[in-house]
Amino acid sequence: MTQSSSAEAERTARRNIRLGSLGAALEYYDFVAYLYVATLIGQAFFPADMSPTLRLVQTFAIYSTGLLIRPIAGILIARVADRVGRKRMFVLTVVVMSVATLCIGLLPTYDQVGPLAPALLLLLRVAQGCAVGGEIPAAAVFVTEHARPDAVARAGAFQQMTAYSGFLFGATAAYAAGLVATHLTPDLPSLAWRLPFLVGGVLGGVAIYLRRRIDETPAFVRDTAGAGERPAAPVREVLGTHPRAVGYAVLVATALTLVNITYFNFWPTYLQTVLGYSASTSLLASLISIAGAMAFMPAWGYVADRYGWSRMLRWAGLATAATTVLLLVVLPVLPPGSGLAVWIHLPAALSAGGIAAAAPGMISVIFPTEVRQTGFSMPYNIVVAVLGGFLNLILVWLVASVGLGAPMYVVLVACGLTIVASVAVLHVRTYLGTGARPARAADADRTGLEGVVS
Repeated sequence: MTQSSSAEAERTARRNIRLGSLGAALEYYDFVAYLYVATLIGQAFFPADMSPTLRLVQTFAIYSTGLLIRPIAGILIARVADRVGRKRMFVLTVVVMSVATLCIGLLPTYDQVGPLAPALLLLLRVAQGCAVGGEIPAAAVFVTEHARPDAVARAGAFQQMTAYSGFLFGATAAYAAGLVATHLTPDLPSLAWRLPFLVGGVLGGVAIYLRRRIDETPAFVRDTAGAGERPAAPVREVLGTHPRAVGYAVLVATALTLVNITYFNFWPTYLQTVLGYSASTSLLASLISIAGAMAFMPAWGYVADRYGWSRMLRWAGLATAATTVLLLVVLPVLPPGSGLAVWIHLPAALSAGGIAAAAPGMISVIFPTEVRQTGFSMPYNIVVAVLGGFLNLILVWLVASVGLGAPMYVVLVACGLTIVASVAVLHVRTYLGTGARPARAADADRTGLEGVVS
């Protein structure tokens, strides 16, 4: 390959990685925007004489339905993607997600159409759940298959960093919508909850336009060109042939979910309702920690590419444990209203970002191309649906039962799982990256594969 053609291939790969990461940001955007306007949605879609608590419970129940549908939809989408290609389903998921998000912003309220309003909201949340179930695994697989062998972890970390930008945009959109509805359009109070979804739909339209320019992944093209028979039942193939990889994916996804929910979702609620900080201070603290985690994710990806998955996971787990213990000791003794509360979480967020940054690449590389998206989607979506759907409630209960340190204890569990993952990765076969290798030397003798042991 000439130098010019190599440079062009590198530019094409970078473009595909950037465009492939956009859809994941939409998922987190919707995730945060819905939660921040949940009270307003409850008022709009349920009877006025219903108690506020019951309205909020039903609003969150509809939200959770989108999470619970993810595993089934994700497995079905992944099954098709492993057979016909990443690109086709990748475009489909962002179309469904964008249209559903836009339609939520246009829905009639309970006062206008009665019980049909929450029914339509539920239907659109199911559609979003179906799209998201395919989107996150597809994005991770797509970017890692487009990455150079020595940059697989960085590609996955970039995809996760882009996804986390959805947290920032979602929180900002919800906050800005409240200002617009209050000060600019007081005659249209519904814009306080409609505007974030309308903006999300528009952003989704942009993503659809850009995603049409992506290319099929080189790994899938090579695998198809090999004229091998595609597995007729990818789920059975994954469970029967790659049980160790499935178990490892569950381990990584569990650590990721514990960190995500606790530090990047529950945290503002914890500061506001448990420690008594104002809503604005709690939101600012959360946004600072998310921005910090995002900024360090590429560095964590570089560490994994340079020193191996095992060392990166071990260092991320130990660093997160140390900074979490710092939080556990300092945060409860801060004086009420202390400005330090805005920043005290930042070191833990920077460290925890390493656990999050590892997940897309780490889960992708442990499955072969012919079942990679199915292998990623099945354990990841099940863990996120089951654990992510209930962890906020569990955290509320733990705070009441165990005390103020409950969120940090949960993160310490995630750190322990990450340390276990740093050892277990040495015994799991990998298929992408400079460290692609069988799990044992005996396998290497049989396959002729050589690699760098993490």
